[in-house]
Parts: sequence; structure tokens; C-alpha cells
Amino acid sequence: MIKLYGAALSPYYNKVKIALLEKGVNFQEILTGPSQQEEMLAKSPMGKIPFVEVGGHAMAESAVILEWLEDAYPTASLLPPTPNGRAHARQLSAMLDLYVLMPALPLYRHWLFGSPLEAGAIEAARQQIARGVAACAQLLDYGPWACGEDFSSADIGAACILPALSQMSKALLGEDVTAAFPERDAYLQRLAARKSVSRTWSEREAALTAFRARQQQ
Repeated sequence: MIKLYGAALSPYYNKVKIALLEKGVNFQEILTGPSQQEEMLAKSPMGKIPFVEVGGHAMAESAVILEWLEDAYPTASLLPPTPNGRAHARQLSAMLDLYVLMPALPLYRHWLFGSPLEAGAIEAARQQIARGVAACAQLLDYGPWACGEDFSSADIGAACILPALSQMSKALLGEDVTAAFPERDAYLQRLAARKSVSRTWSEREAALTAFRARQQQ
């Protein structure tokens, strides 16, 4: 059985979780935070989450884990069937990570954990996220999924990034930085209809509620 280490508040963790659910793979979730302890670094060399263990072999980095899942479980593919389609999904996945999620991470960590922000960080992130959303919009090809007819890793990325950033930005910035994502509301409704996404969203909300309750104690 695959062991998935991480926490439901991490968009990267949730990407791997949705992929496992979509592929129907048996897995065990093990609550783990990032750490620089030696035992953790032996499994995740940068001490980050998520990482997985498969038969005693550890793998880190969510993008790598998703590629491994494609190789190990090809019959329930999370990439379109053609080379161009697969490249399309990979490109959109990468752009969502690099140009939408990455600029937002300092704000997300501040909102969750109270991590300090540098002067001007909020406005800089706002502008970078807006640019990233606009760039991703150029690649969207709803049919009905982000890259056409096939639910793919790009949709998994969107499912893990858009709701988390929407929630954070409304609370921290007083606006929804994902509002410009084309046809966002209808797209999120389609995502919510998938059991893998609905379960992951529900469990993330439960984890967030429990986390906020602990902060108030």
C-alpha cells in the first residue's frame, strides 16, 4: 500500500491525494508536517511535504509523484491521450504552480500561520497572481475540462489551487484573486461533482476548522 505523508492544508498534498483517488489506488494518509529532522530528510531531501513511500522507497515532490503514478497506473490516465494533449495538460499544470500558486504562498503562509510578510509583499503578490491567472487563461480549452474532453492533472492542480487562494485572498486582501479565472464558478461546480475532488475539499475544510480551533486555544 502507498503511504502518503503530508497535511490536508497543503495544495501540493491534495494534488497527490486527488490523483490517488482518481486512479483507485489504495493508500494510507499519515499526518506529517515539513521538518528538517534527519529522519524526515532521509525520505524528503528538502524536508517538504508531500512525499510517499512505496514498498519502502520514498519519493518527494508532487509533480514527480504524479508522473510516477502515471507510469505505475497507466490505465486510469490523468493525461490526455495525444502527445500534444499531454503537453498541454503538463504546461497548464506547471503554469498554475509557478505563476498562480507560488506568488501566493507567502500570503497563504501568513494567513494560515502568521508568517511575516516583507514590505510590499501583498501588492506584489496580487499583481503576480493576476498575471499568472491571465496567462493560464490563454491555455484553457474547456471541453468540459481545462484541456478538453479529458479530466487531467491540470484540473487536479486547479482544484487544489483555486479554492484555497480564493478563501485566503477574500480573508486577507478583501478580494478574490481567482475571480478573473475564466468561467470559474461553472468550472468549480464541475470539479465539485467529482468524488475525488469533493472528498478532498471536504477533508481540507475539516482540517482547516480544526487548525483554527487549535490556534484559538
